[in-house]
Amino acid sequence: MEYVVFRLNNENYTIPLEKIKEILVYSQVIITELFNEAPWIKGMINLRGEVIPIVDLRIRFDIKDATFKENTVIIVVKTDENKLVGVIVDNIESILELDSQIVVAAPDMGVSVDPRFLEGLIRLNKEEMATLLNIDAVLKIEETA
Repeated sequence: MEYVVFRLNNENYTIPLEKIKEILVYSQVIITELFNEAPWIKGMINLRGEVIPIVDLRIRFDIKDATFKENTVIIVVKTDENKLVGVIVDNIESILELDSQIVVAAPDMGVSVDPRFLEGLIRLNKEEMATLLNIDAVLKIEETA
């Protein structure tokens, strides 16, 4: 199975490539801000006639000091409910083909993300791990609507 590895605040995260519709350069997207929404909802964009919400994963995961650089991207994800949602991440590190059997359960302690958002951990190499996100849990429609 193929996974996209991305960074948030110097940590590796990953989601299955099959969940991704496209990747947009943050600086080239016009986001219409929304008010009275959850703080992690940055706004909405019009993507070829379809209006989709944009979620700032730094705020969603309670990571401080969101900075937007030239490598910042929006990953457009297709949820299990066939909704499109964009998620802002620091940058894309790589696309890897990995055996899904290398996913190990996340420990109860030492993980910086809410455990309900996790599917497990993936070893990228001898030194690095990536947190495998349950992106549908992260983007629950009732929480982001």
